[in-house]
Amino acid sequence: MEPRKLIRLTYGWGTFTLVFIALLTPAVGWAHKCGPSELAVEKDSIIVYSIRGHDFVPSYEIVDKGDPLVAIIEPPVDTKNVHLVFKIIGTGEGTTVFKIHWKGPRNQATCPVKVTVSG
Repeated sequence: MEPRKLIRLTYGWGTFTLVFIALLTPAVGWAHKCGPSELAVEKDSIIVYSIRGHDFVPSYEIVDKGDPLVAIIEPPVDTKNVHLVFKIIGTGEGTTVFKIHWKGPRNQATCPVKVTVSG
């Protein structure tokens, strides 16, 4: 085999091997993705907030339930899904903040969401 062809072949297999290993190795950054950090909702209306999952069903806790006179947050109905979907109901005009802490086998984080309710 010519040296130039051997180098190309080795480079090709090396690239393939690196990509293959990278796909099999779990990355530290794999986790859930918080929804938008700010939402707007009308009084007496419902908006959905979700934490999008990737590879596991997380445990979660609503660590800051905000001001119930402005908005309330309802926990997900389907807790076996990798995507956590919360309902936020506007109860009165103003702004409040909710914080949802999720935890999985490798990662954990807190997702804050600022909700502004208008009349």
